[in-house]
Amino acid sequence: MAQRRTTSGKRKTSSSSSRKRTTSKSSSVTSTAVDYYHAFSKTRFFVPVMTVVVLTVLILLDLLFSLNDYDRFFKILGFELLIVGIIWVIGLVLSFGESTPSSGK
Repeated sequence: MAQRRTTSGKRKTSSSSSRKRTTSKSSSVTSTAVDYYHAFSKTRFFVPVMTVVVLTVLILLDLLFSLNDYDRFFKILGFELLIVGIIWVIGLVLSFGESTPSSGK
């Protein structure tokens, strides 16, 4: 058996059972919904799928708020389309100011 000297000068026998063994735990990687969303946001299908999801949620919320009154539903939907159109035109006008002329010749 292996023997070691301690600071007091006495010999101390050490066995393999007295040594601490480090056990490596198997590292299990857990994935959350945020990890999947982040990975999906880098694909080319992200924009079309998210567009369909947002439009579906918006229309379902309009149906919920209108309480099955068709006139109110179409008024809400028309108001939303009007707001989106105005924001799109404003963005289009602002993007013309940022465009740089191409140096062709």
